Amino acid sequence: MPDGTQIAAMQRARGRVALRFAGERHRLVDLHQSGCLKAMMPRNHAAEPDVVLINTAGGLTGGDHLDISASVETGARLNIATQTAERVYKSTGPMGRVSVDLTIGAGGAIHWMPQETILFDRSALGRSITVDMQDTSELLIVEPLIFGRRAMGESLSHFSISDQWRIRRSSRLVHAEATRFEGGLDDLSGSAALGDCRAIATILFVKDGAETRLDEARAILPDAAFSATKDRLIGRLAASDPRLLRGRLIHFLTRFRSAPMPRVWTM
Repeated sequence: MPDGTQIAAMQRARGRVALRFAGERHRLVDLHQSGCLKAMMPRNHAAEPDVVLINTAGGLTGGDHLDISASVETGARLNIATQTAERVYKSTGPMGRVSVDLTIGAGGAIHWMPQETILFDRSALGRSITVDMQDTSELLIVEPLIFGRRAMGESLSHFSISDQWRIRRSSRLVHAEATRFEGGLDDLSGSAALGDCRAIATILFVKDGAETRLDEARAILPDAAFSATKDRLIGRLAASDPRLLRGRLIHFLTRFRSAPMPRVWTM
């Protein structure tokens, strides 16, 4: 290549959404959206609003960055979902990044229920979820993850994922998760890892007395692994077929929440 030739930087997707809801009528009082990330509020028949996040870039790849911020003030409640599964495509080197920041005021609630994140071969994803809530707040997080589309004959020869969760109640750290993996799917095929499973999900419920719902959770979904400590309930699910995992999640969340799922989950 001749000296002085400049190589144009690859175009990267950037998206940001910031939401704030207030009052017992769950009113939207602040909204910012920019880049490839949009927020829609479809009509529903539930007591609290649904927000649907849309990534108009059609997926994530190396160097992309989505920044999501949502807060509910005293007494407000909010459900957040994504329009469809988020696809993480092959990266040329850097990670695609997703940052989620949730703030929940006293007596408020956020149910974070995105649809599946699908990892493709050579994908690289770095995600962080941070939550600042009060002792009287309620939090539900559901995160499904799919390792390649088995029905399409896809296999992951190499991928990278880093996932960091930090949950604080009244400034006290009450839950932390850290997942990091770099390698191929064969490295996770042992009996102590994924085995034959290609889809997993984590459910986290934080609320006063959450541990008292452990038996209920196990009865709704007896083939999942649930555990509980004071004010926290954690569920782990795995399946060989993503469709089976999705059906189990919808069944569990509908009954556990005593409310229908956001409509995008059933379309």
